[in-house]
Amino acid sequence: MRSSLPANIGSDGRIVAVLGPTNTGKTHLAVERMLAHESGMMGFPLRLLAREIYDRIVAIKGERAV
Repeated sequence: MRSSLPANIGSDGRIVAVLGPTNTGKTHLAVERMLAHESGMMGFPLRLLAREIYDRIVAIKGERAV
């Protein structure tokens, strides 16, 4: 997926909302951005989505790092 957002968005400590139509990679972008930092937090409206993203992050970082 190619993002049209600049790489430094939110790098000054601001809270950033990524808005767009369904199935455009918003969650994928947010997970990538969070994993690029030492720590981070994301909120999700659905428990199933939260679990899916948690499992994806555990697969990347390892259970002890999450």
